[in-house]
Amino acid sequence: MAMGSLVRDTPADHDPEKPNHMIIWLDKTIGEPKEYVHLKKAFGSNTDPRCETWTMLTDKDYDDLIQAGDAIMVTFEGVVFLLQAFTNEEDCLKAFEQNQDKRIFFITSGSMGRHAVRKIIERYRHVFTDLITNIAYPSVYVFCHNIEWQMDWVGDYLDYIQTFSFDSELLERMTRDIAEYFIELGRGIQLREGNALKVALQRLNWAKKLWYQYDKMQQQIATGDTRPVRVSQRMIEIDELIAEVEALILQVEAPIAEAETESSDKPSNDENASSDDEGKGCEPT
Repeated sequence: MAMGSLVRDTPADHDPEKPNHMIIWLDKTIGEPKEYVHLKKAFGSNTDPRCETWTMLTDKDYDDLIQAGDAIMVTFEGVVFLLQAFTNEEDCLKAFEQNQDKRIFFITSGSMGRHAVRKIIERYRHVFTDLITNIAYPSVYVFCHNIEWQMDWVGDYLDYIQTFSFDSELLERMTRDIAEYFIELGRGIQLREGNALKVALQRLNWAKKLWYQYDKMQQQIATGDTRPVRVSQRMIEIDELIAEVEALILQVEAPIAEAETESSDKPSNDENASSDDEGKGCEPT
């Protein structure tokens, strides 16, 4: 199935602007149906940049994505992301070079990570480091069936790497980490100045979507299960942050709306002149 062959309407809230966060995935077996089943399901659909339509992302689509070599827009657990997948290290390194200004979440296998991670961290350490606090982001996700076989090199990059034996565990942790990333963006003072308040609100709503999925995974509630999701303390905190930013937006917008109302209610100079003429009547000749 080629990308874009399963078409449905673009959602009403679709934002054509490309996001500044992305997932890069390096693995020789990414296109195989039995590999990364849970993780692939998290990429529910993608937006094809060529025709702005929605299509399901299948194993065949991953093959097409790898051959194209371009990032596509996908929804990761309901939040729009850029995704680029590779089966070879050289192309993967080129993608890091081209996207080092973005916040990258990197997935790789143990065998490919053994050679690629060292180069990526050495060349693009800033991508995985908070430039203000100098604290490392542990957003390199290594998937391997036997972690012990990888410890001889993983130990050199423990500040950056998390290891997983099951892709369902990788998905759970990655969902949580990305949600936390959006929470911190929403909290940032720089996002609460002027028009950036709405950016903060958007990021917090993305965090809420992701944390909801994380809570479902934590509570082992499968897709389609009608059981209610128990509200976690973190979700309560996200809702409080959302309410706080919404209140700030109202504080900013209320005076503007009031001024616009007063301006529309005030008669114009032409209307005043007309009113005065009507009161005077006709002058005698």
